[in-house]
Amino acid sequence: MRKMSKLFKRGFTLVEMMVAIAILAISAMIIYSSNSSAIRHQLSLEETTVGHWLLLNLIEEEKMNRVVESEEEETGETSDRYTKQITIGDDVYRIIREPLETDSDMVELVEFSIELVDPHTGNHLIDRITTIMRRSE
Repeated sequence: MRKMSKLFKRGFTLVEMMVAIAILAISAMIIYSSNSSAIRHQLSLEETTVGHWLLLNLIEEEKMNRVVESEEEETGETSDRYTKQITIGDDVYRIIREPLETDSDMVELVEFSIELVDPHTGNHLIDRITTIMRRSE
């Protein structure tokens, strides 16, 4: 009897070890998958945030220039379509300003969009904002 009780106290069986390793491997795969997905999502959110800030900054800059121009009574037509590139670190952003049709002589409708320029995969749209601006005189 003593010999049998010593055999059962020696350790885990091969089957028990294989089941434990399989459970550990499945858990590790789930954790890795969720972490890599979270990292990709975070990078996408950072890209969208930077693009949105750049657009808002450009819109406010243009609005301020129109206020200064009207106070100085300058005449400059800024209602044309234009494209502007901004480089931040390794990223290149393209901002496109597109005037839209309106019936008003006082305000204009302007659409600003921002793209991330990638020579390998092509450009992709990050954000688009349509705003109303006082028409330049």
